[in-house]
Amino acid sequence: MDKYFLTIDLGTTSVKLLTWNAEGEVIGRDQFPVALSFPFAGAVEFHPDTLLEMLIQRIKHVQHFPEGIGITNQRETTVVWDTDGKPVYPAIVWQDRRTARWCSDNRDKAEYLYRKTGLMLDPYFSLSKLVWILENISHREPVFFGTLDTYVLWKLTGGKSHCTDYTNASRTMMFNIHTLEWDQDIIDEFSLQDVVFPSVVPSHSHFGEIESGKKRYVPVQAVLGDQQASFLGQGCFRIGAIKNTYGTGCFLMANCGRKYPANGEKLLVTLASFEDNPQPVYVLEACAFSAGVVMEWLQSLGFFQDPDETEKLAREAKMTDDVLLVPAFWGLGAPHWDPYARGAIFGLTPNVGKKEIVRAALEAVALESTDLVHAMEQHVSAMEELSVDGGMSRNRYLMQLQSDLSGRIVRVFPEVEATSLGVFYLMASSLGLLKRNFIEAKRKEGTVFTPSMEEEKRREHLEKWRRGIERVKGWSVHDEAL
Repeated sequence: MDKYFLTIDLGTTSVKLLTWNAEGEVIGRDQFPVALSFPFAGAVEFHPDTLLEMLIQRIKHVQHFPEGIGITNQRETTVVWDTDGKPVYPAIVWQDRRTARWCSDNRDKAEYLYRKTGLMLDPYFSLSKLVWILENISHREPVFFGTLDTYVLWKLTGGKSHCTDYTNASRTMMFNIHTLEWDQDIIDEFSLQDVVFPSVVPSHSHFGEIESGKKRYVPVQAVLGDQQASFLGQGCFRIGAIKNTYGTGCFLMANCGRKYPANGEKLLVTLASFEDNPQPVYVLEACAFSAGVVMEWLQSLGFFQDPDETEKLAREAKMTDDVLLVPAFWGLGAPHWDPYARGAIFGLTPNVGKKEIVRAALEAVALESTDLVHAMEQHVSAMEELSVDGGMSRNRYLMQLQSDLSGRIVRVFPEVEATSLGVFYLMASSLGLLKRNFIEAKRKEGTVFTPSMEEEKRREHLEKWRRGIERVKGWSVHDEAL
């Protein structure tokens, strides 16, 4: 009998359901948007129950009954619900900046938190979002906390499963990545004693069973944070292996193995999982918050109808070297860590039109990823090749520019859904259906871009970027909404 697997990718702007056969081929696809709202300056939310209702209907209509289900999700997004399973407030998305002031007020605890959790004190992570909800919303105690995977599991299993995996827990700023437990000192420090935290288990575990139509139940066999899923999907098995994902943001990760990486200043230390050991490995991560979201913004303004047009528009643009777009929509991530920064366009003249701004947006994504590469190379030796995935990695103009500006070979992973692939592979490999050579063979098929830009030209681009970054820092520090 043929075996099938369903992966659910709970992304920032959309939810994707892919059905895979045992050979690793996608034989079914479904997708629906996440209805984000922006109720005030710096806020990004959505209603998790609305997402859940749509997800349940889509699962029931999956054509091939799956052997198992795997979930991958936007990571730091925070949900709090009561004993009836009702959210006490909408899900606060990882991009949300409302807690920037709180983070500034607690700056004296930053080093303490970093030592325990590997995370910079920033609105990006779940801790400040959870504190904000508890301080601002009336609720009955106790309340349940979870990242989006945890809430979806709770609801789909009828409240029987309240758990998450190491990769998601490590993004909350409340999980000790040395002891692999919720940190009681942090819980006490921020008065979180009335919060019920999920059990934390390996990424490949039995997370419960959910109904998949006609009263048939399917086990959830894998849960991974989205970036750790693409890290596995791209086959970053060896120590020093590096990947970059071009999604809503850009996320660069390097495998550090079982040893905690020392002196990762301005970088995050997080946990990733592979198929051969239930214990996680340490990973250095650098992230930029605004990448694909910039192209979505330009599309919403009518600059183009389809993102596939952007490569042609960029090549047709006039040479306007002064134009620079800094996409700090949600502040700056690594290596700057400024929640008050905001986006800007510099160098505007009457010669600048839609094509020139589209090109500047693509250049900005390459430049911010180059920032991440330069921050990472201080800690990872022999970083010659960059493996990349995500929707924007299909843009040849961007990938050549990325190679030119970073001075690195760029290898585009051939499977556009590397995130879902990682979750599928974790399930299939545990059953002995696939081995690492399946991933490694895919990797070899990737398109390769090599640097061709003159060094002087590269320096000019990087210097312009540095000037732009300095100008946007602290822009919204006066904003009372934050």
